[in-house]
Amino acid sequence: MLSTPLSYQMITRDMSVTLKRTAAQPDVKRATEYYEENIGKVTSLEEFLGDHKLYSYAMKAFGLEDMTYAKAFMRKVLESDLSDSASFANKLVDKRYQEFAKAFSFLKPSVQAPDALANVEAKYAANATDLGDTDALTKLSTLAYEKSLQKVTSVDDFVADSTLVAYATTAFGIDPPGTAASAKSFLRRILTSDPADADSFAARQANPAWKEFAAAFNFSPEGNVRAQTSDQVATTVSSYLRQTVETQAGEENEGVRLALYFERKAPTITGAYSILADSALLKVVQTALGLAAETGNADIDVQANYIASRLDIESLSDPDQLKKFLSRFTAMWEATNPTSTATSSVVNLITGQSSSVMSADMLMSLQGLKLGGL
Repeated sequence: MLSTPLSYQMITRDMSVTLKRTAAQPDVKRATEYYEENIGKVTSLEEFLGDHKLYSYAMKAFGLEDMTYAKAFMRKVLESDLSDSASFANKLVDKRYQEFAKAFSFLKPSVQAPDALANVEAKYAANATDLGDTDALTKLSTLAYEKSLQKVTSVDDFVADSTLVAYATTAFGIDPPGTAASAKSFLRRILTSDPADADSFAARQANPAWKEFAAAFNFSPEGNVRAQTSDQVATTVSSYLRQTVETQAGEENEGVRLALYFERKAPTITGAYSILADSALLKVVQTALGLAAETGNADIDVQANYIASRLDIESLSDPDQLKKFLSRFTAMWEATNPTSTATSSVVNLITGQSSSVMSADMLMSLQGLKLGGL
């Protein structure tokens, strides 16, 4: 069995290759293909929760695999209005639930994601100005577009609304060919195409603007508004593959899984309290600092101050410094957990089932150099 540092280095040397290799594994490939082929067909939260393959895939992608059984709880998460600070998901301390809710649109099916809508509106404003429209008229047209778009529940609703069609096609500087009837049919075929598929109707058009037009909307091949946009599906799949890499690494060496987990979570670490709130992150820091992972009664502020004094947390945003820190961690892990005898599990650390903190005496007495940024 490879040592912790070597195993971690082999996985991360070219993560894109590692992810591709993982994606090609038969069981992973089947699960991903099923998700990609069927998530666009889901039209309700009931359908999503009722399809175990889809639901469990998404849960694993967001690191919530251990909560897959809690469908009533997850229903509340997915029904949360994230714009309301008092909503169920927003009140949960674990931010993974907010990210999960954000990745789906069961509460308010979105014909256009916020970024896509902003892009269409910017394009329209530019083209409308060239056509001689005043700023006031452009703003009124945009408000009317936003209001009408909220009523759209299918591609047929969209193509039947000449005002919506006119605004959107003006934004992209395109005009559907043929008579009014054939134009609607053409638009429907465009909007139900997968722009990522080179053989799709939209992608095969001579004018590449039609491909961009299709990508700006969130319609499935069946014409309904999808629970996830194409970008959200791609992000979910990418996250699933990363989670799978970490899980498989942990089956052989928990230190490697911890290092991979820390690397993934590093961008979310804003301070010592972020580390203390996540037992897996804390385990990595304790190991790298040479601290005993024993339960103690130290004041949380004392712990935070100690970590901040020994670790330059801001430096973790620097890839080179993060690599340096994790190299130290994997070396320290191997020294205290020789690969040939390391048998404990890291699952509870990452899923938040348990936590360990240093004792007050140990905290105040241990000495060491400040890590990061050196």
